[in-house]
Amino acid sequence: MARSVTVSTPIPSTAERTWPSRPYAWYVVAVLMLAYAFSIVDRTGLGLLVQPIEAELHISDSQMGLLQGLAFAVFYSLLGLPLGLLADRFNRRAVISGGIVVWSLATVACGLSSGFSGLFLSRLGVGAGEATLNPSGASMIADYFPPKERSKAYGVYAVGTSIGSGMAFLLVAGAIGWANHLRIALPHVFGGLSAWKIVFLLLGAPGLLVGAVFALTVKEPVRRELPAPTSGGALAPLARQLSKAKVAYFGVIAGTVLNFTAIYALVAWFPTYLIREHAMSAVEIGRLLGTFGVPCGIVSCLGSGWIAAWLDKRGRADAAILVALGGVVLFTVAGVAAALAPTALLAVILYCVLSLSTNCAAVSSLTALNRITPNTLRGQVVAIFSLSSGLIAVSVGPLSVGLLSDHVFGAAHGVGKALTVVFVITGVLGFAAFAWARPSYRKLAGLSG
Repeated sequence: MARSVTVSTPIPSTAERTWPSRPYAWYVVAVLMLAYAFSIVDRTGLGLLVQPIEAELHISDSQMGLLQGLAFAVFYSLLGLPLGLLADRFNRRAVISGGIVVWSLATVACGLSSGFSGLFLSRLGVGAGEATLNPSGASMIADYFPPKERSKAYGVYAVGTSIGSGMAFLLVAGAIGWANHLRIALPHVFGGLSAWKIVFLLLGAPGLLVGAVFALTVKEPVRRELPAPTSGGALAPLARQLSKAKVAYFGVIAGTVLNFTAIYALVAWFPTYLIREHAMSAVEIGRLLGTFGVPCGIVSCLGSGWIAAWLDKRGRADAAILVALGGVVLFTVAGVAAALAPTALLAVILYCVLSLSTNCAAVSSLTALNRITPNTLRGQVVAIFSLSSGLIAVSVGPLSVGLLSDHVFGAAHGVGKALTVVFVITGVLGFAAFAWARPSYRKLAGLSG
């Protein structure tokens, strides 16, 4: 039975039984987490800059939705599978290091853009660079930790999303304040730049240092749990694996993508909702969401990973799916309440509550997909996941809110209602997808454990 779904592992060699030292393995996870954090900063920093960009470039909410979603998602999605193949065949450290440099330079280029087209092209570059991280990073973690410890490692890795979101809010808020000082202190460098352009320059530069640290200090791990060679073309083994466990793979990926759709809609538009509906300033929003949302997001990452590991050790092979189901329910309920909150204080409090669940599906999906996938296919499977996230979640989330705001609810006061619609639809469908995948995944995870 196990051989038919290729989730069983052969008798490990001496190298496979000897895992890397725990301190160094956790160091690698920490550096990957830092890279992930900066990727989120460069990906989502646009959310606090909607108002000044729309005013200067004379663009609509729908066009801003394209910049926050589709422009980033095109290369992020389309390059995912080729980069997943690279992750399964070549040096993953080199792939990630190069990607960090690419997305950092592309973020700087956003600050040098003078129109919608230039900003769109720069966002394409951000997506292309960030497409390297998850396939290679998830694969590396699986080779640094034994199966029953991976959910904790993925939980720490996913902390990067919360730290990155908080850093984006705090750095953008701070950079807006620094912009005038920089224009006065260095007029030949920053004098002719708008504040939002200076923000992008400041956001992109630190990533170059992170890329250097990653390249110089992280080692490529030994690949483990290698199955016997398979015949066929480059993608034939992947196609066979997906077809033999299609319910588990499709359900986990679909449920996570739907949850991500709501999360990307939230990150892209919640600051604008607070500005338009509750008359808050961008600086005030950045400080509040960054200061209070980050700790809740970190609890989400670490808590979901530790809970999944705790349940797994007690015989719950479906632990990752159970955590994902709980996360979807909390996010949807708190998200709808936040988008309809009558006061700014209540909206911010509910944002913090929903932040407790924003990373449950991400941690669960990485744990689940790597649990039931052979080593030589992990990068490709995570790339399929990233492809789906990019084509659907990253693209549809921000754009759907922009379209609903412009054409259904009225742009001036429609963002909250648009967010509500997105949260309800994705929450119901996401819960159904995870529930559908649960029996199949439980069987496969039990065989591979």
